[in-house]
Amino acid sequence: MNKIKLYWSMISPFIKIVLAGISMFFAIGLVLSIPLCLLWNWLMPYIFGLPTITILQAFGLSALITLLSPKDLKLTKKNNVQPIPDVEINDKLNKALEDITSQFKA
Repeated sequence: MNKIKLYWSMISPFIKIVLAGISMFFAIGLVLSIPLCLLWNWLMPYIFGLPTITILQAFGLSALITLLSPKDLKLTKKNNVQPIPDVEINDKLNKALEDITSQFKA
């Protein structure tokens, strides 16, 4: 019985943190879904004839949009390699910029 209490005392803080994190995720997600729900219910039925949605449906819609939109995570380490400036290209660009700006000066 002492082993069960020992294991429970080690695991219970972790479980509490996980449950708190999940509940905060859903609470923040539902609060952030309110503007999506309001905008949808304000615009979509009148413009496209779509039905209105609830806050839970707006939460699911925002989760779906988040999953379907790709994000670049950039998990690899970047080397601090600085590109060598090309003086000739910079000079040509500066000359072209001066030519363009000189046309617009009064």
